[in-house]
Amino acid sequence: MNYFFSREEEEFNSRLDAWDLLLKMGFHENALYREGNTIRLFCPLHKDQIRRSLVIYTENNTFKCQFTNCEGHKGGNLLEFYAAYMGCDISEAMSRIQNEGASPSEFVERAERLIVEGRYTDALPLLQKAVRLDPTNPTTRCRLAALYLELGDKENGYREYLAAAEQLGLRGDYDGMVQIYGSLMVIRPDDIKVRTELAYLYSRLNREQDAVEQLKWVVDRHIRKSRLREAVEVTKRILDLAPAYPDAHRILGEVFLRQGKTLEAIEELTTAARHYIRENNLRRAKMTIDLGLRHLPGDQTLKDLRERVAKALELQAQLGELKDERELEYEQWLRDLKRAVGVEDLEAQTLQAAQQPSPSVLTEPSSEKVAQPEEPLASPLRGTILQGTFGHVTGGTKQQDEAALPKLELGDPRVDYFRKTLSQYSREELETLQSHLVSMFDEVQRGVREGFCSDFEARVIREFYAAFCTAFELVTGPTRRRA
Repeated sequence: MNYFFSREEEEFNSRLDAWDLLLKMGFHENALYREGNTIRLFCPLHKDQIRRSLVIYTENNTFKCQFTNCEGHKGGNLLEFYAAYMGCDISEAMSRIQNEGASPSEFVERAERLIVEGRYTDALPLLQKAVRLDPTNPTTRCRLAALYLELGDKENGYREYLAAAEQLGLRGDYDGMVQIYGSLMVIRPDDIKVRTELAYLYSRLNREQDAVEQLKWVVDRHIRKSRLREAVEVTKRILDLAPAYPDAHRILGEVFLRQGKTLEAIEELTTAARHYIRENNLRRAKMTIDLGLRHLPGDQTLKDLRERVAKALELQAQLGELKDERELEYEQWLRDLKRAVGVEDLEAQTLQAAQQPSPSVLTEPSSEKVAQPEEPLASPLRGTILQGTFGHVTGGTKQQDEAALPKLELGDPRVDYFRKTLSQYSREELETLQSHLVSMFDEVQRGVREGFCSDFEARVIREFYAAFCTAFELVTGPTRRRA
């Protein structure tokens, strides 16, 4: 290092606080060792990771690396060290230090170079420094979150993702928030807080079906933990989004029964039965009616409903043999039944929706097109049946196949984490959870294609998703194999 220093540069170098400068450069305190008038650290010039071979002499603000093949072995002053490490010339180094050191973007760039080299622990303090300098930057926080996850620190990764989502929310970037919550769902698929916030986001984006799906999972978690008051509150939010959704009315009725509120329960179960009839789901309607009558056998409304539904089921069963007069009789009986319970026939609804624009509760409104016929509400929740295998991101779409999952060892701690999480669920819950994770992973992959997250972040999330898939296979048995 044969640079000729001006008097100004020499005086500037002499006034530097070496310890403070190192922290501004992104070195973590734990990586520095102070002893008397010296500071020792792992030399970043030749990427030493074994011993603290670089020594800074604070008495005259000079440095020297003890490794003979290092460019820093010739030594120099702090300005030279800063310039060599930051990849700039002396004059620029002086300017940067005067302006409080490197910019957040420079720390991020250096961290990303280290990540490419696989030096994750070295990259960590740099991203931490970038976040401290610019705490409102959600992109940097996402980078840091992914790095925490790669280093096995799920708690800090989780917190950084939440902080990033909060910043995006302040900016009104709800699509970006959904992608972050997609990552959080892959990391913690049973997290009630994440699912609740995700439901609110979906609601703001007019994705009511997705919102209902997440809230239904939250309700189930509350019920399983006997948090009935919370279950009632969330179920009522579902009905705010989808007032004609029969499962929500049935769930609310069942919760009221647990709370001893029999009359309120019967009202909800009766409403659920009517909506099941509207959907032509007669068996589900009968089960709901029978549940209500077990707790209030004298309720005349439910008794009348049971008799009418039983007749409809009888006629329905006979259709396999006679498809002419019996079929007409059944269809007429079903129409009469729907009129009797005060619900409109789905065919009439479809015709009305085709003739007149009116946004459905469970479909996205459009300012450009006339509302399409409303889909039957019999399946307002997606993903209750397991689809496909896990050879790629299964479901069969092109986007899913673009992201082949890495193979993980069974001893991988992420696999063990998911296996312990999944072992508490029933088969049906596992299938629903798997469907949710496929959907969330699709959100993340969309973010990758749109440049929302880096390749490193995408790889980290893919590996977590692969761990989930591997654990899912272990928990559900040998009938579902990866292709």
